[in-house]
Amino acid sequence: MIKIQSLQNTKIKDLIKVYKNKNSINGFIVEGIKEFDMAIKGNFSPKKIFICKKIFHEYNMIESYHSITFLISLEIFKKLAYRENSGGIIAFFKEKFISNQLKNEKIINDSLILILDGIEKPGNIGAILRIADATGIHFIILCNMKTYIYNSNIIRCSLGSVFTRKIFIEKIESVFLWLKKNKVKIVSTGFYHHKKAKNLYRTKLNYSKLAVVFGSENKGISNFWLKKSKKIITIPMFGSVDSLNVSHAMSVIIYEIVRQRNYST
Repeated sequence: MIKIQSLQNTKIKDLIKVYKNKNSINGFIVEGIKEFDMAIKGNFSPKKIFICKKIFHEYNMIESYHSITFLISLEIFKKLAYRENSGGIIAFFKEKFISNQLKNEKIINDSLILILDGIEKPGNIGAILRIADATGIHFIILCNMKTYIYNSNIIRCSLGSVFTRKIFIEKIESVFLWLKKNKVKIVSTGFYHHKKAKNLYRTKLNYSKLAVVFGSENKGISNFWLKKSKKIITIPMFGSVDSLNVSHAMSVIIYEIVRQRNYST
């Protein structure tokens, strides 16, 4: 087993203080074995790693990081941990700049692009990123970003896929110019009562280059995207409510696009 140093009591107090004031560190916190592994796969660099010996058993994961790995007690770990069942590992990672060089990215045929316009809740963003990974989304673009991309809820709900997907944070106008240059069709979602809205299951969506825009539950998609969209699609609703959680709606719509692309006869 690799040799790991224990953390002194004074350092532990400083650690707790830093953890509670996340804005005071030049980086972000990753909790959990799966999430840590995904961050490493995404080429993010850990600054410090803290493990609880009573819980953590995946020592092969940290064998290259023994110089920055520290043992902490179960009591301290519980004070640091955001959730239960995280596998006994918490790490501080160096922040990696989210590229804004979208204009340099090339779009190939069969590209599927996801645009998130002003979605606020980290849990929803995380769930969407997880679905984007499952459905093979090529580009994820965040406009009117309302929260920190490495928010702990985004990391947790995405199962760490926030570290491995191609993500851009861009201004709306820049995104549109890039889409226009690459001849990408734009489809907006939601707006059940919009006069141009079409039923998802009665709409052709198997374009070779397609961008799908999703907005927040409260405000929906900005007028900019509505005006620039080739189509506005909606999910048919058969009950008393007229909307779905944005991550659920995204799942339904993206999988229908995948079905049309790959399984339509």
